[in-house]
Amino acid sequence: MPDDGSARDPSEPGSRRHSVWGWLPGVVLLVAFTAFVVLRFGEEKQFAQMLQRARPEWLLVGVVLQFLSYLTMAGCWRVVLEVEGVKAPWLRTAGLALMKLSFDQLVPTAGIGGSVVVMKGLQREGAPPRVATGALLVDMVSFYLAHAVAVAVSIFILWYRASLHAAILGLATAFAVLACAVPFGILWLTRHGGWQPPRWARRIPGLTSLLESISQVSPALVRDTWLLVRASAFQLATFALDALTLSCMFQAVGHPVDFAAVFSAFMLATLVMTLSIIPGGVGTFEATAVGTLSSLGVPVEVGLTAVMLLRGYTLWLPLPLGMVLLRRMFGGRLREAMSERPSLVSAEHEPA
Repeated sequence: MPDDGSARDPSEPGSRRHSVWGWLPGVVLLVAFTAFVVLRFGEEKQFAQMLQRARPEWLLVGVVLQFLSYLTMAGCWRVVLEVEGVKAPWLRTAGLALMKLSFDQLVPTAGIGGSVVVMKGLQREGAPPRVATGALLVDMVSFYLAHAVAVAVSIFILWYRASLHAAILGLATAFAVLACAVPFGILWLTRHGGWQPPRWARRIPGLTSLLESISQVSPALVRDTWLLVRASAFQLATFALDALTLSCMFQAVGHPVDFAAVFSAFMLATLVMTLSIIPGGVGTFEATAVGTLSSLGVPVEVGLTAVMLLRGYTLWLPLPLGMVLLRRMFGGRLREAMSERPSLVSAEHEPA
């Protein structure tokens, strides 16, 4: 792969082989964890029965909640677009969230490749390069701010219910370091235009073009308190909608669980997924969510069934649709679109 940060089209043979190997550890872990639960608890028939008896009305509610979650994800970008006077349809910006998810799972790049997809997509919706990149930076900073708040709430719930373990505190500490490093890193990059990453880092698809775009964004944008509050509210709404979807899955299998427990399990699993190098957190997300729910009194077989249904909504089903949207937007030129240099003009000469 060239050192300039160019990206492979996910449909290319080499890219597909790389994606398969990236998924392999997570898939092996997920299969091993599922097999352990089935063999340990001997409830394979109960798994099948719960799935067969799933109440369709709750599954339909889950679909609606997931649709709303893509709208709230798009809201994080739209708060910046609205400030800059750029009008973009809700559904089209929500489609970018779906495309980002698909690209990040198929071509693991720590979220960088998907971020470039969003940046290019916002430009196609009429946002100037500086504005598109600014929306992306606000999204990144607000994500870690909102995630930190949600994880703190989850830890308090577990502490209150005497289910807080040292491992959870360790993970929370690691995430706290990341949650501080990312915003500070973004601010540093906006103040140090022209910085080049190490040679090995330039092999990450889209990294070089993304850094060049970030260096052109004013630091004042990611310091706008009200803007970050609004974007963080959308991020928290997305977390809440995903947790509500998991609650619906418990309702669907006939085992309601209180929302506080579901929210805590979901947020800790999301924390592990964020820190994991495995695409989509496959295996790690499921194990963390089921383990946390088990510590809160939810039967393991019930927790695994509900979590697997949730992952169908949040990971497996959106992938093919996201790939269709990627193909429609970029056609066969995804590699060129990802690797092309941003033609940014300075903020002083760019019209508002």
